[in-house]
Amino acid sequence: MVRHAFAAGLAVLLAGQGAVACAQSDASVVAPDPVAATCRPQFAVDGQAIAAGTAFVLDLTPPPRPDNPLAPRAEQVMLVTALHLFGPNGGLPAQILSADLPQHVGLTTCRGAQGQAWTARRTLAIAGAVPMAMPFRDVAGFATDAVGVAGAERLRLADRPPAVGDDVWVVAAMTADGRVRRHAARVIYVGDNALQYVFVDATLQLRASSGAAVVNAAGQVVGLHLGGGVDRGDLVGMAVPPSRLRALVEAAQ
Repeated sequence: MVRHAFAAGLAVLLAGQGAVACAQSDASVVAPDPVAATCRPQFAVDGQAIAAGTAFVLDLTPPPRPDNPLAPRAEQVMLVTALHLFGPNGGLPAQILSADLPQHVGLTTCRGAQGQAWTARRTLAIAGAVPMAMPFRDVAGFATDAVGVAGAERLRLADRPPAVGDDVWVVAAMTADGRVRRHAARVIYVGDNALQYVFVDATLQLRASSGAAVVNAAGQVVGLHLGGGVDRGDLVGMAVPPSRLRALVEAAQ
């Protein structure tokens, strides 16, 4: 059961920045490195520069067609983060709604773990995205392309959600040295309203981690991290669950 009392009263901590990704069960296939897909974004909001949260590169390009593997495929690549960054949690006086993001917000640069400067072509509006409310739909996205994220790893959404007890990793900077790493956690709840997990390291600093990717052992995205806090001695994180994350990013315009 989801920890409703905890989730309802939990302060969402602002986003902020790994180890080598695990290999998939097929040892011949190397999982993508989620650290190489993670960056610290800077935005222009109505002319004001802000730096808040964490973002990651997500590839929604359709896979090759089994009947025609060489058929052209429209590239769909996004930089994804949390919508609540564009409000008081990001230092702004009021929350900007998802529908209004393209008129007010631009992503100026997103610094990768190795200092790369990734960029976006345009800000997306995501129908149904809502900040800081259950069921979690707290998602923002920025369309990019191969030039904008040159050298970045591209993550993909997992086909299956994690199960309670599964290991997952949140990819962000959560330690004093400011380095992006994969931080291990174990799933305690997954449903259409939320994904929750207990971090192995209860000393992590969650500030500036909102918008980070939650990945499985194969390096696939199973959630979008929103924040967390201590509950009954555990450091618990919460995320947009995979089913809602997929629906939201696929609806981005």
